[in-house]
Formats: sequence, C-alpha cells, structure tokens
Amino acid sequence: MRVLKSLTAKDEKVLNSLLKNKKSSSYTLLYYSDWDKWSNKVIKEAEAWASKEGDEVCYLISSWELPHAFAAFSISSAPTVVEVINGDIKVYVEYPRVHSFFNPRPKKKKKKKVRKGPRIPA
Repeated sequence: MRVLKSLTAKDEKVLNSLLKNKKSSSYTLLYYSDWDKWSNKVIKEAEAWASKEGDEVCYLISSWELPHAFAAFSISSAPTVVEVINGDIKVYVEYPRVHSFFNPRPKKKKKKKVRKGPRIPA
C-alpha cells in the first residue's frame, strides 16, 4: 500500500537525509501550499492515489511548514511533484502533469485490423 507522509518542521532531519541520499533512494515529494486551491485538489488526488496498490512513499511538504525546502530543487510554485528514482530526478511543475502523476491513464490497446471476407480481383 502506498504511503503519504506529511513532513513538518520537526521532521527537518528526515527531509535533509532524503535530499542527501537522493542518488541511492527512490521517493516522491509533493510541494504544496495550504492556501492554493490547486494544491488542495492535488492533495485529494494524492490521498486517492495512496489508497491504490503500490509500495511508493510520497512526502508532503508544505510551504508554511518548510519554506526553505523549496530551494532544494529550485521550486518556485506549488503544487509541484519531484520524483526521485535512484538519482534520476523528474520535476513536474505544470498542473496537468502533476494531475496525471497521481491519475495515470491506462494504456490503450491497439485494435488489429481484420479483413472481412476474401478479396476479389476486379
């Protein structure tokens, strides 16, 4: 089961260890603002995402609790998702990309073309 963990000012050491070990660990950070309506929508989507199957951990970072944490990846807007996979860092800033991170579309199956009946030469 996926886990959402909200980091507060007391958890600053946890955040610093995550940032220090970004080349050898995998995690997701969601930067949000308490006063932003888009951030509130993303938080609801993240809660629905957490109830699905998986073993990912998503750390929630509030602009009020840890404003200096936004400088770690040069983030200047909220909501933003930072996905770290063993040193590979992906930053999703635009709202449609943040939304699609928590609500991925299933891949469509391609239909095979089926010929109907034999071909008759003209």
